[in-house]
Amino acid sequence: MSGPASGTRARIYLRDSDVFEGRQAHAVIYSAFVDAGVRDVSVHHGIMGFDRSSGVLSSRPLHFHADLPAVVEAVGRREDVEAALPEVRRVLARGLITLTDVQIYEPG
Repeated sequence: MSGPASGTRARIYLRDSDVFEGRQAHAVIYSAFVDAGVRDVSVHHGIMGFDRSSGVLSSRPLHFHADLPAVVEAVGRREDVEAALPEVRRVLARGLITLTDVQIYEPG
């Protein structure tokens, strides 16, 4: 069994309704990471979150907000993750980008 590899995790926080050139922004950001060679990319849709401009966003009936949070998460080699960032920043009108150094363990 081999040890962990070093990698980088990017998390891109945005709203589910964000659009870029007629496409959902999270789909464009997902493609930017894949095109840069990042193999592990996911899009998570939230049921509750915080947005600096709007406060708490929630799907609970009494606090429903139609524009819920989304997170694109990409894990891979730092060079590949950073190669996608110019396109990600071009697409992201508002939100947040975080990068974290991680240890990557292969299953098994």
